[in-house]
Amino acid sequence: MNMNLDVNEALGMLIPLVAVVLGIALAIVAIVTKHRRQMQELDHRHKERMAAIDKGLDLPPDPLVEQAAVAERLTARRRPGSNYLLRGLIWLGVGIALVGSNSILGSDNRAFAWIAVAVGVAYLIYYAFEGRWEGPPPGGPPNQ
Repeated sequence: MNMNLDVNEALGMLIPLVAVVLGIALAIVAIVTKHRRQMQELDHRHKERMAAIDKGLDLPPDPLVEQAAVAERLTARRRPGSNYLLRGLIWLGVGIALVGSNSILGSDNRAFAWIAVAVGVAYLIYYAFEGRWEGPPPGGPPNQ
């Protein structure tokens, strides 16, 4: 019977260890796979451009430049200071929700929820004093 408990304890310790190791391994595999894919795309684009140059054709459009232009247009719509307002409201909301719920943190650990409230209030204070006065977005009307 005593040996059966030792096996259960060993198995109980092995499960979190395997979960952590597999989680880290999965993250490493995802990073390596993404990097390889990006390098293959870069190599393919380079070969395509070199072939076009050798044949004397016009260069195909660079998809990276097009993606950067789309991303710039999307970020230009938003005022720069609005990020601080959004972050402040999210942190404040999460903090208040955690402070108000006894079931998640328990009454002893509720003090940690005040950290999220403090971060949210700090973002809102920064937005009130500095964030809304940041320059206008490119091509947009000035801040009021």
